[in-house]
Amino acid sequence: MEKILLIYNPNAGKKNIAVHLDKLIDIFTAQNKLITLFRIGEKNQLKLEDIIKNGDFNGVVVCGGDGSVNSVAKIILDSGVDIPLGVIPNGTCNDFSRSLGMPNDIMRCARLIAQGNITQTDIGYINGGSSIFVNELAGGVLVTASFSTDQNMKKLFGPLAYYMTGIGELANIKPFSLTIQTPDRTYTEQALVFLVLNGTDISGFSNVIKEALMQDGEMDILIFKNTNPLEITDTLFKFVTGGNFRDENVVRIRTHSCKITCQSDIKTTVDGEKGPEFPLELEMKQKALKIYY
Repeated sequence: MEKILLIYNPNAGKKNIAVHLDKLIDIFTAQNKLITLFRIGEKNQLKLEDIIKNGDFNGVVVCGGDGSVNSVAKIILDSGVDIPLGVIPNGTCNDFSRSLGMPNDIMRCARLIAQGNITQTDIGYINGGSSIFVNELAGGVLVTASFSTDQNMKKLFGPLAYYMTGIGELANIKPFSLTIQTPDRTYTEQALVFLVLNGTDISGFSNVIKEALMQDGEMDILIFKNTNPLEITDTLFKFVTGGNFRDENVVRIRTHSCKITCQSDIKTTVDGEKGPEFPLELEMKQKALKIYY
């Protein structure tokens, strides 16, 4: 019987995961999996690191949002244990899970993971691996919106809540000078926002880059250039509604590594949580993490 560590975040998303735990355990037990539960929290991070490293598990499954997935993936990579990670989406956006093509329904997702099929995914390393991103790193107006958007708006309007908040802040946002240096070229732009993606989705917006692959060893970078409010509003609307936003106001870069510098006090976000300060050195590690799918 395989041993699976099931990690859950009781505060993720709608905060309702506790009512599903019995059914989740039944699903894994039916596939001859022995489940150990772990309730994730700020005060038991070190304990979780020790459990993953020394617990002799065949796999780890995390039920939560992208921030929880990031934390657990970092522990697995740092610990050097060669075990797969499964993701049951229960956060606000669940970008990583959707980029992997997993169903958004908790039970359907659990049944797939319990079957034990394994693939691999790229992981973005930040500043030599001091932190990572499993799906995205971003900075600028949409990042500000992601932290200031009212939780009730998120529940009512979903991803469009970020857009509504972001548009409301455009009048007060100043462009910033952003430099991205890749092995082949250096880009310097007056920007409003930049996005670095491993997958196809970000902040709940689907298929931002439809052709993005998570096993090619490359990241996709989008820079939204400073322009007049009407043009940037149109560009952002295309962005959040899945339209063709790749116009003259957006610079697109594909690379396996880069250095990003910015002299302004611009906040970053990593997988939906607050990110590191500039400068940022990014490297995409190809197929760095085993994933249940």
